[in-house]
Amino acid sequence: MEFSIGNIPFSKEISKYNDSCYDWRSAEIAIPFLNGSKLQLILEFNDQELETFQADIEHVLRATLALGEADRKRLRKHLFAYYQDFVADVGEDYLEDMPLQNTDADIWDYVFLSSLTISQSSVTEEFFCQFTGGCDWENEHGVAISFRHGSELARVGSIGHVSNADARADPAMDQYIYYGNHIQTYANE
Repeated sequence: MEFSIGNIPFSKEISKYNDSCYDWRSAEIAIPFLNGSKLQLILEFNDQELETFQADIEHVLRATLALGEADRKRLRKHLFAYYQDFVADVGEDYLEDMPLQNTDADIWDYVFLSSLTISQSSVTEEFFCQFTGGCDWENEHGVAISFRHGSELARVGSIGHVSNADARADPAMDQYIYYGNHIQTYANE
């Protein structure tokens, strides 16, 4: 079964993680936000939701594909806060795969995004795109970067929820981009 959104065809496939579920996946496409690297897009919606929310999903998809280098630069400080918070928690000795960083200038050199998902918040019901993958400072929990409506930076942190509101079941938490044990960054910074 196929479904197209924004001229991108998606196929219904058995989930890689649960064979009683399915995912909607595209072929790999070039992502400007990742300097043209190719990723498969995943839609986290059932058949009925795809039809009901098709316009919202298409809006997020188009906005996501418009993200670029300026957006990567804009979120460096939030990635760096995640890195600093990890080091504050566990210490420099756990940085096996990377040298100690003193500024956010090279933080992207240690981030490897490998997945792009479009989904809906369970708390605010807004639509998000979320890039996920690995980072050299936090091998176990990786990194996730979410954009509300595909264009507004919403969350940076470990792989998990699309927003801080979802992570804490509190819409007020969306004032934060990164919310860690020692460091927080804000949406209005």
